[in-house]
Amino acid sequence: MAYQLSSFRRFPSAFAIVAGSALAFGGLIASTSPAYAQSGDYRCTGLAEQASTAAEGASAGQKASAKRFVSTGKKLCEAGNERAAAKQFRAALKIAGVAELEGDSQVASR
Repeated sequence: MAYQLSSFRRFPSAFAIVAGSALAFGGLIASTSPAYAQSGDYRCTGLAEQASTAAEGASAGQKASAKRFVSTGKKLCEAGNERAAAKQFRAALKIAGVAELEGDSQVASR
């Protein structure tokens, strides 16, 4: 009987090593995720608001086109594609003839 249990004696320690490694890796991923998520905040909030305001103030011919870009950008934000949304918002700003207001943190988020 001693021979049957001998192959299973190392299982608890091997399991503990694998489980500990998985927890450490999960902690590493969780600690770096907020930095990535934070970079998208400006693009779907501040930039979206700038583009929306600029679209409202655009001339009649440019207003419809700028609003279309803003609408598409908001849908992309809802889908989680902040980079493509930022391109749409910047296109709306360009059509409206308004420069993007930037700070150091916004430039870093590009």
